[in-house]
Amino acid sequence: MTIPANGAPRRIKSVLFWLLALIVTLFFFFPIFWMTLSSFKTEADVAVYPPLFVFSPSWHSYIQLFVEMDALHALINSCVIVGIATSLAMISGTLAAYALARFEVKGKTVLAFEVLSIRMLPPIVSVIPLFIIAKKLGIFDTPWLLIAAYTLAGLPFVVWVMRVFIQDIPKSIEEAALVDGCSRFEAFWRITLPLLVPGLAATMVIVFMFAWNEFLLASILTSRAAKTLPVIAASAIKPKAISFGLASAAGVIMSLPVVVLVLMMQRYLVRGLTLGAVKG
Repeated sequence: MTIPANGAPRRIKSVLFWLLALIVTLFFFFPIFWMTLSSFKTEADVAVYPPLFVFSPSWHSYIQLFVEMDALHALINSCVIVGIATSLAMISGTLAAYALARFEVKGKTVLAFEVLSIRMLPPIVSVIPLFIIAKKLGIFDTPWLLIAAYTLAGLPFVVWVMRVFIQDIPKSIEEAALVDGCSRFEAFWRITLPLLVPGLAATMVIVFMFAWNEFLLASILTSRAAKTLPVIAASAIKPKAISFGLASAAGVIMSLPVVVLVLMMQRYLVRGLTLGAVKG
């Protein structure tokens, strides 16, 4: 059996491609591996040079995080606040995007840019007004304040991205459903929404991650009752040193919900991230 002349170069190219992909994967995975490893080290083991790869695991950092710093309460706060805020932003943003994409609204392109411009506002600019309003309304250090802030922060992104996804779906599909007797809402619910699932998944993951990692508003607009996990994680930075074991344990706990969400949505993410959202 003879091997084609171009078979060997093609095989070499394939091997080099997969080798390069493996190196890149290891490069990006190593910080996560090192963070997880450091979270099970004592402070003495973390500071040792050269670094230790073989050691006696310790739960000291996790015990300190959950017992002394009340990270469980902060974790529950983060899950509730970010979950509700992401859901509200996705629901209201998708409906607004559908209106901008399908209905003849006067100046809708300008309106879409106006919505997007809210995203350009630096968060630090809105902190003081939000603090004053929260004090006046008596909602300072409550989950509802952060839910409202995170919903408003994620809404422009959802509207802009989902508008492009909806525009990529042919109108003729909805028009056929309307001819068959569906109402406008039924056509959206039964026809358009299932086609938007990849885009919804990709957008939701991004909005969730932005809200989950948010620190500025959570640190200033809360005191104790509504503290979120990023605020607790920042406590690992001391005035004169950094508790690397504690910071690593907080990083592992903060990463878990995002990893779980991405794994749940992975079947839609690749398609969603390569569809209309990459268009201008």
